[in-house]
Amino acid sequence: MADEAHGPDEARAEADKVLEAVRAALRQLEVIPDAAVRARAAGLVLREWPAQRGLAKEIRQQAVDTLHRGGMDFPEIGEAIGTDRSRAWRIWKGMS
Repeated sequence: MADEAHGPDEARAEADKVLEAVRAALRQLEVIPDAAVRARAAGLVLREWPAQRGLAKEIRQQAVDTLHRGGMDFPEIGEAIGTDRSRAWRIWKGMS
């Protein structure tokens, strides 16, 4: 069962911290003085951004693996991370 001390509110707070840091990093584009360089740099970030999604998926997969190696079964993992057991299994296998 999911430990309420590590529930959805804590996950939201942690995600919000990371998202704020990402926003702050992106705001660095705004201070590039040359508009052409700023536009080009923003374009490069936009072009490469989809590849960064893989990093978040890898981190999530590693976390699910840690839970599984720690003795949790997939129904428990699904409940702990706010999904169902089949999606938890797919995350663990790197399919989702």
